[in-house]
Amino acid sequence: MESSPRILVLGYRHLGDSLFLTPMLRAMKRFAPNGHTTVLAHGIGAAVLEGNPHVDEVFKVSGRGMAAKFSHLTTLRRTRYDIGILAQHSLANAVFLWSVGCKQRVGIDSKGCGLFLTHRVLTMGLVHEVTRYLKLAEALGANGDSSGLEFFTTEADRQSVAQFLFERGYDLQQRDGRPLIALFPGSSQQWRFKRWPADRFAQTGSRLVMQHNACLLLLGGPDDRDAIDEISQTLTVPFCVVDSSHSIGRLAALLAACDLLITNDSGPMHLATAVGTPVVDLAGPSDPRRTGPYGAGHIVIQRVEPGSPKQWIDAPDPQLPMKAIGVEDVVAAAVEQIAKTRLV
Repeated sequence: MESSPRILVLGYRHLGDSLFLTPMLRAMKRFAPNGHTTVLAHGIGAAVLEGNPHVDEVFKVSGRGMAAKFSHLTTLRRTRYDIGILAQHSLANAVFLWSVGCKQRVGIDSKGCGLFLTHRVLTMGLVHEVTRYLKLAEALGANGDSSGLEFFTTEADRQSVAQFLFERGYDLQQRDGRPLIALFPGSSQQWRFKRWPADRFAQTGSRLVMQHNACLLLLGGPDDRDAIDEISQTLTVPFCVVDSSHSIGRLAALLAACDLLITNDSGPMHLATAVGTPVVDLAGPSDPRRTGPYGAGHIVIQRVEPGSPKQWIDAPDPQLPMKAIGVEDVVAAAVEQIAKTRLV
């Protein structure tokens, strides 16, 4: 391998998927410290990696689909990449990586991708997506990595969050035994049936405030407005609504300040794990073994057999897996988590 390899990683546009790449990117930088790593990413996926010290360049792609990527083919070919990493596993992406002209191309050997790869990784059984990406780095000679997801907050974002909370009566320097707990009741529009019922979020939040003197934050963006409104109208305890859509860096700093995040399976869940905040994951139909909170110290609550969420789209009651999770279960898990920080 070149002493200063030029590395191209085909990244993502989603928050969680992009965070899943961070252990692999860290492993590659350790393996080739003088290398130059470029990640091809879209939207929020690009924002997630822009401050990552293990990424030298984020190549932003506007638009969606393969046409958007191929529109940059000439520019990418000029760089003459030594290594291409097929994180986005599909035949079209394998063809694209081959078309860029990467000398070495690593990816999972399935869906016909192997024809366009120089380093083929055998398909794996039931493993977390993070493990899958790490196997790609290992195929190139890098050592494994078990340090978890990463997101790097800035001092400006941390100070902004501290001031925001102080103005609302919560001093991060003097918590006075009050746990700072965030609720994220939302999801993408595609996966709305993966939401825990809003009234149960409200009941859980109320109990944590009344019984454990918690300071309650309600997180959400425009897509989550209906859930936020329903919870806001139901809560009878003090709380603060935070628009989580403005800045990924500010959201990360806010989650880092929290003692706990209670959340549906979502991007913010993975962001919380990346900044070291304990999570209670309301998993519903998702399979946490593949896409759950990565690393130790988190609690997953699931009352149905894990599988593909897609199997519930046309079910008579798509929300059945979420309705099976009770308030008592979530409150107990929350108390267990914040007890670890001696705030209960």
